This record gives sequence, structure tokens and C-alpha cells, in this order.
Amino acid sequence: MLKLKFIIFLIIAIQINVFSQWEEKSISTNSTLTSVKFVNEEIGFVAGGNDIFKTENGGDNWEIVHTDLDLVIYEDLLIIEDEKIIAVGYNFDSNQSVITKSSDNGTTWANVNVSNSSSLNSVFFTSSNVGYCAGNGGTILKTVDSGDNWQEQNTGTGTTLNSIYFVSDLVGIAVGGSPVSSIILKTQDGGNNWNQVNNPSSNNLQSVYFSNEETGYVVGWNGEIIKTENCGDSWVTQNSVAMNGNLEVLFTDDNTGYIVGGGSNESLIQKTTNAGELWEDVSPEIQEGLVGIHFPTFNTGYAVGSNGTVVKTESGGIMTSTNDLNLSSKFKVFPNPSNGIINIQTEDNQIIERLKLFNPNGQIIKELKPNSLSLEIDLSNLESNIYYLQIDSDKGKSIKKFVKK
Repeated sequence: MLKLKFIIFLIIAIQINVFSQWEEKSISTNSTLTSVKFVNEEIGFVAGGNDIFKTENGGDNWEIVHTDLDLVIYEDLLIIEDEKIIAVGYNFDSNQSVITKSSDNGTTWANVNVSNSSSLNSVFFTSSNVGYCAGNGGTILKTVDSGDNWQEQNTGTGTTLNSIYFVSDLVGIAVGGSPVSSIILKTQDGGNNWNQVNNPSSNNLQSVYFSNEETGYVVGWNGEIIKTENCGDSWVTQNSVAMNGNLEVLFTDDNTGYIVGGGSNESLIQKTTNAGELWEDVSPEIQEGLVGIHFPTFNTGYAVGSNGTVVKTESGGIMTSTNDLNLSSKFKVFPNPSNGIINIQTEDNQIIERLKLFNPNGQIIKELKPNSLSLEIDLSNLESNIYYLQIDSDKGKSIKKFVKK
């Protein structure tokens, strides 16, 4: 009992109690999922192996919308517009690049003829018509007709390119390397010419993302991070993060960013809220490496990885104490503390649509969809500790903290 009182005191004294909040979503594949993109919070696509999956309910259910009959590995996927989706990778049967395209929101797909024998690792479009792919052997391809035809660009290198990003119609950055070297290329004329840019890294660079037209980040092997504040003309080393695996970086605004990675026995996600000065661990408690990440809104995001792993957050990857949340719904949770039975009642006739119970480590240990004005739950089997309830109603969300005695 003394230990429990100390826990309660500690949480009250420290006003922010941050822990990871990622919910695992089921998808019927054992392939490594390499890329995830969402149109909005509900409609999204993931690619992995030779399959492309689609959800229309926020990841709760997935269906295969395309399967390539050859031995294909899709490496990246992009939603060009609401109706246009493109996936790129490599065909091991034909030893050719693969570009697969849908123009009807994933209903039908067709392979695009590409005269290239390199694996395509990344795709980026600057408009509905103009796009680029980057891949092995220093390959960069460009389209000006929404991906129907592609032309190879002269990069002047044979080094593998892992990621490509454009900050405007003309200015783009591609990054890559080998196990013991790095490369950054920059174009200022829409890909007609690419020039190598000096950078401080000696590691293979895996992902590039710009939070605005001047500020960009690149992550590479051994968790290395380098940053530019002059549109990629020069780069400086930031503090590394303790991460391995195939890393990917993404920013949701100028200050807030994420890096995903991990190996065969851990998922790793790091988050910054101060433009990369500090990174905090917000990893989910699952034992699968992550490869791709996407946030359709500021707080709602998805990450994917090995063995068909899909995880989702609706709080930017973290949960804070109720003192720090802007609650939009009002509920009573009683008794609190409780020996096991707790009651949840609305204060303004809201319908409880979904309830999630989190342990102190941010793991979901119970989920209900009562669709009622009140609810009684028997939690007598829980150990004595602090727990959190996320209550979703027809008018908003609320986070409630309660103590199990």
C-alpha cells in the first residue's frame, strides 16, 4: 500500500507522465511492409512484398487491392492525388525496375513499362504530373505525365540512392551511399543536372525529409542525423539516436519530427518537438523492426515494418497526464481509487463509442465499443497501479486517470 501511495504522489508531483501510445493493427501478411501513405485519417495504403493493401477505416481492416504475379518487392508507395497511387520497387524474375500505378483510388492497377534494371527505392511527385524515382546504381527517373512514361536522369554516380525529396518544382535532394560512405545529390533545375554536396557523414544515408524549404534532415546507419538550414547547400551533424535498421525520417511541422527503425526484436520510434535538438523514445512495445511512417494529420500517424506490422497513434506517439490534455469530453470515472469495479458516466448525454484501457507503459490492455451513455467494468484482475482510460464519444475524446488499489 505504501508503494502505491508513493506512485500516486510521484505522478501528481511530476505533472507530465509521458509514455508511448501506439496501437497495433492486424493485417494478413508476414511480408515486411516497407511504405505507408494515407489520404486522410481513415483511407490509406501500405506496400510490402508483392502486395498492396488498402484500409477505409483507419487501419482496423485491410484488404489486398493488388498482387503482382512475379517475385516483386515494393520499396515505396506514394499517393499523388486522392485517386492516383504509385508504387515502386524491383522485379526479381525479370531483373527490372517496377512501377505500378492506380488511377482510381486503388481499384485497378497496371504496371508501367520501364527500361531500367535497378531497384527503385523512393518516389516523390512535385505535382500531379511531375515525379521522380531514385534507386540503385545512382538511378533517378523522371516523369512529366503522371507516371505513364519515365526518362533516366544523368546523376554522374553509380552509388545507391535510397531516398529523394523535392522542396519545390526545381530543387530536390537525393541521398544514399554504401556501408562505408554517404552521398547527397542536389538539383536546382528539375533534375536535368545533379551535383554532389559535401556532407559530414561517412555512413549510408537512408532517408531525407524537409520540414520547410530551407530546413531538412537526413538519417543514416548507426542512427546518424545530419541537418541543413540552407536548402541542402551545407550539412551539419546533429546528436545521433540509438537506432538501427532501415531508418526513415518525417516531420509534421517545423519542430515536430519522427524517426522509425529497429531490428528483429524491437520497434524503435524517436520523436523531437524542438527541430531535432533533442529526441525522445516513443517506441511501441512490439518486437518487430519498423521501416516506414506517415502522419495524415498532426497527431494521427501510422508506422509499418517486418512481419506485417502496422501500428497507429492518435496522440502523436505519446500520452500525457490529464493535467496536460485539452479534454473535449466530460465523463465521471468512479470510484477512484477502486478495488476493481469502475463506473463511467457521461455528464452531458454523450455516447461512449469506444473505450481503451492503457497500462503505465502505454500498452492497450483492453478495448470496448459499448455505444452507451454509461458503462461498468470489472478490472479486479489488474495489479495495483495507475491506469489510463481513453474514452471516445460522439462529441470528442477524454483521457481519465484512475488508481487500482
